[in-house]
Amino acid sequence: MLSNKIKVLAIGGPTCTGKSDLGLAAGKKFGGEIVNGDSMQVYRYFDIGTAKPSADARLAVPHHLVDVVAPDEEFNAAEFRSKADRAIGDIASRGKLPIIVGGTGLYLRALFYGLFPAKKDVKLREGLNAEYGQDPVAFYERLKGVDREYAMRISFRDRIRSVRAMEVYLLEGRPFSELEKDHGFREPRYDLCMIGLTGPRDELYRRINARVIAMLEAGLVDEVRSILKRGYTDRAKPFSSIGYREVLLYLNGSIGYEDMIKDIQKNTRHYAKRQFTWFAKEKDIQWFNYPADVDRIFEMIAGFLSSWS
Repeated sequence: MLSNKIKVLAIGGPTCTGKSDLGLAAGKKFGGEIVNGDSMQVYRYFDIGTAKPSADARLAVPHHLVDVVAPDEEFNAAEFRSKADRAIGDIASRGKLPIIVGGTGLYLRALFYGLFPAKKDVKLREGLNAEYGQDPVAFYERLKGVDREYAMRISFRDRIRSVRAMEVYLLEGRPFSELEKDHGFREPRYDLCMIGLTGPRDELYRRINARVIAMLEAGLVDEVRSILKRGYTDRAKPFSSIGYREVLLYLNGSIGYEDMIKDIQKNTRHYAKRQFTWFAKEKDIQWFNYPADVDRIFEMIAGFLSSWS
């Protein structure tokens, strides 16, 4: 059965698996434009620690949804979907291939399969935020007690998702993860080709450790100082992300430089594990190693683009 869905290529998977490089190569080969699918690259000034695409990369292939939000602005999956939908429509209208690249699984899922409706209560959320602020670890343990499956997919440092999951549980009387399954995430909203990048864990962790050193050598600590000098406080959402929060601890004297390095590397490795868990559950994803499987990847993309939708 034919449909009028827009063809979209998506590249997801854990950090340091080569998503950005593959997106750039695919954009050049197939006449595509990249839509950022990383929740932190949307924020201005947070460049080094988010592995934001370079100026040369953005010149070679147009990028969308990068540097579109101020550090003190709120941004969530629903807003991402709205902005990404507009970008995809614009790219397709010009005869180009939309390529979504990123490791934020919730954002990709929201874009391709939609978000399920759940109750909201502003006052309840304010109270939960206050409770989380008093003891994030205790709050996270409480969340594990009512929704272990969802809690194990996020970090105890993820205030927004922890609070939202608890809010949903208290309002709906059911775990967030259970409601998520009932929703079923339906058929894709686009004609979707979704590539997942993976690789041997030892090699991935080696890459992660090396990237952390490279980011610090590129000036990550000075970048944090510069953002703070712009007047943004350390409570800005992107400062809660891996890399930036450890640098803040180093700058306020809570940890030493070597401990900062080890903590960023360790926390990034743990994040990669959670990404593996998330993407492994995606029903339409096809897995490859990059660059080893680049020929097979390009062959699949070519077949996808030549097929009827």
